[in-house]
Amino acid sequence: MSLFSNSEDEFNIEGIEEQLIPHELHDKITYWILKVIIEMGGHKRFIDSDNEFEHEDMAIFLGLEKYVDFDYDDFERSEPLKKLKKRLLRMHKRVPFSSSPLLIENIEKLSELIPLNSNEKQILEFVILLKQYDILENALSLLGDELNITRVKRILSTILNIPFEAINESFSPQSTFSRSAILTLDSSDNYSFGMTLDLINSEFADNMLNLNGDITEMIKESVKVAERGTLNIEDYSYIKSDLEILMPFLNKALEEQQKGVNILLYGLPGTGKTELSKTIANILGTKLYEISYADSDGDPIEGEERLRLYKTAQALFFKSRTILMYDEAEDVFESYSGGFFMLPKQQSDKAWINKVLEKNDVPTIWITNNIDSIDHALIRRFNMCIELPIPSKSKRADIIRKYTKEILSNQEIEKLSEHEGIAPALISSAMRVTENLPEKKQSKALLHLINNTLKAQGQEEVILTSEGILPENYALEFVNTKSNLEELVEGIKENKSARICFYGVSGTGKSAFAKHIAQMLERPFVIKSGSSLMSKWVGETEKNIANAFREAQEEEAVLIFDEVDGFLAERGQAKVNWEVTQVNEMLVQMEKFEGVFIATTNLIDHLDQASLRRFDIKLEFKSLEPKQLEKIFISYLETLNLTATEQELHQIKSLKNLTPGDFATVKRQSKFKKINSASEFIERLKEEQKLKKLQDGKVMGFTS
Repeated sequence: MSLFSNSEDEFNIEGIEEQLIPHELHDKITYWILKVIIEMGGHKRFIDSDNEFEHEDMAIFLGLEKYVDFDYDDFERSEPLKKLKKRLLRMHKRVPFSSSPLLIENIEKLSELIPLNSNEKQILEFVILLKQYDILENALSLLGDELNITRVKRILSTILNIPFEAINESFSPQSTFSRSAILTLDSSDNYSFGMTLDLINSEFADNMLNLNGDITEMIKESVKVAERGTLNIEDYSYIKSDLEILMPFLNKALEEQQKGVNILLYGLPGTGKTELSKTIANILGTKLYEISYADSDGDPIEGEERLRLYKTAQALFFKSRTILMYDEAEDVFESYSGGFFMLPKQQSDKAWINKVLEKNDVPTIWITNNIDSIDHALIRRFNMCIELPIPSKSKRADIIRKYTKEILSNQEIEKLSEHEGIAPALISSAMRVTENLPEKKQSKALLHLINNTLKAQGQEEVILTSEGILPENYALEFVNTKSNLEELVEGIKENKSARICFYGVSGTGKSAFAKHIAQMLERPFVIKSGSSLMSKWVGETEKNIANAFREAQEEEAVLIFDEVDGFLAERGQAKVNWEVTQVNEMLVQMEKFEGVFIATTNLIDHLDQASLRRFDIKLEFKSLEPKQLEKIFISYLETLNLTATEQELHQIKSLKNLTPGDFATVKRQSKFKKINSASEFIERLKEEQKLKKLQDGKVMGFTS
């Protein structure tokens, strides 16, 4: 059945249902296809050597399905081609043809933001329809698949009846298309017509034809309004000095529509950079648009394509009170020197990026997790570079409390806040998973999810215990040193600043006394160990050390470094450069720190000599003396509701090289294997004693 009944130009909609082309677009698309076939030589590929149409659906669309027997070698003089030529002549007289009212309306809306002249509107309409309807793209494919850019422009000129010079202007570097990247013309040769023309994203054509709303809806897969932030500016008090400069600067830039306003936020993943951007927009009363880094299918958008999206956003929002957010900016800023098998990465867009950072119309917040990979020449072009460090312990506790909505106890919040790896993003993500569970199960499930993530990141898991920071029977009389510890605490109280090194064998109470000092000073403490600070990445350990001192300073906390020999080893024995830089960083931070810093070590002889000179006090902790052994033994027996005979007290005083840590270990064992008598407690202590080694390598003994 022909698609045309009485007249060759009368459209029979029933016969073309499969083409899915709206009635109002039929004449326009037919006209363009006829121009390709008749005026541009497309007829040469319209049929193949078997006398069959190259695209049968196109032949049906043009009403040629009854022509099935013609001479391939004489097609130019055949009836099918004559029919098409006659129709084109008639259609020439009816130009222009109607279009989709919604598409025209959306193009006009777009033109209010990025001014388009009549030629550019025509070109954009044509490309949108080209991308949406396969039959039109198939028609253009008849012109070949090795077209250069000049040929593509001439095709556009012929199809749309636009002078070639005007087509050139529409794609010049100064044109609206180039400035906005809504439509780009690929300069590479040997492409088919459709492949040389790119819209901002694959959904744009469909959106322009079908959505009726704000023009930003048309590019929602590329640039979208960021969700409202959940934090307040008070949650970022630890970067207060930066924000006091940033907020007035951004507000004035928005009011005066200043050019070249760019802010760089950097720091470890999960430190709240994205949330801060949202909070800034909330306070300034602006919209925050985010440049997408994944398409509608969830696949990543590469750097060059994201830059196109950014250019479009700049063109769309330059007249409005708007801030743009470019998260994960490593894809355009990152550079490297290459390796043995790898050529150096070329920042092909570097000149354009430099220009953007100087001339962009819309203030932009750029976010990166990897500041070290950004060229210094780029960094200096930002108006402000702000590091978001790991929040201090008290701030982490506040954030955890806010996100978890009272499902955690104060003790659980306190324990979680001690872990630096627990960022706001981790808490909020875990909460989304657990919020639909019964209330009784939420706390346990939340901790389980958090630990799963920490484990996957190679970090220590959080272990909740009911034990206090010090043993319940802790007393200074159980600590064996030559100094009067109470006087030492009073001296620290008066001076409010001290650098102290506690050294001695394990279990002698070095860390416990450091925590006791914090209690007596009525200050929190920040305790760091090698596992929490050491990193396999060059330079990362030094950053972690600096962050630890910064956190303690902000918290006005006592800073405790356990096993400090891992960071202050003798530099003369260093085998690699980073071992030296770690010591240097520690020494610099110790000099700058104005609070109480306490280092503990079992290996005082391994410490760098320069570091030893920087400690105000070096205090040795020794194994317990006989009188101390008796007192601490009685103390622990009382916690177990046990008593000792005179003989057992005499026996405990005769044991050698025992420490408070040994008694605490035996007490913990009683949870799993009950201790029924004082003599059994002593036997357990002897077992601990056997595991120890003297410096000469012999196993320690005891006297009875």
